[in-house]
Amino acid sequence: MSNERRRSSAATEFLEVVVRPKKYYKVKHPQEQSDRGKIIVSSGERWRILKNVAVISVAMMTQYVAYQGTLNLQSSLNAKDGLGTIALSCIYLSMSVSCLILPTIMIRMLTCKWTLVIGMAAFIPYVALQLYSRFYTLVPAGILLGVAAAPMWAAHATYLTQISQIYAIITSSEMDAVITLFFGIFFFAWQNADTIGNLMSSLARQLPGTGEVRNAGQ
Repeated sequence: MSNERRRSSAATEFLEVVVRPKKYYKVKHPQEQSDRGKIIVSSGERWRILKNVAVISVAMMTQYVAYQGTLNLQSSLNAKDGLGTIALSCIYLSMSVSCLILPTIMIRMLTCKWTLVIGMAAFIPYVALQLYSRFYTLVPAGILLGVAAAPMWAAHATYLTQISQIYAIITSSEMDAVITLFFGIFFFAWQNADTIGNLMSSLARQLPGTGEVRNAGQ
């Protein structure tokens, strides 16, 4: 069997097994195509994949604008008794433990989509409780965030890789190039979150009457 036929057969099998049961695409068998070696799909499906990449990138950027901006101010906002630093330690310690246990279990049980939803929702209590920062509020919220963040990032990487593979197949593109492109788009948006968050924090501290903010939630 030629390399072209093997690639075409593998592409069709991938789409029929992974994608077709979810009714994402209508695929013709290679022998039924007039243009051999290519997978025929509507152009709307390609735009749907690109839209999903944009949505997940903007969603994570928006989430991390709030989270990262809050994170960078913990040593000043919650300086009393080292609350901010202790809460941060709880976040990253719980995230380290979660990395070893939860990602595979959650993605297998809940799928990438719901793992992402749950993981992103777990950031809300930590950010919101900056308005009422106590050891008994921020520390549990930080642990919850850390536990959920590990499977969230694993689900994000898995989802982007999967749709990159599908997009590469239906557009007859190099798979590695598409994966690199999609991850590049995501991390462009995600890295800007830190810049935007720090800029907003800096502007907020310069507003008239704010002065030096310490222990804001006390």
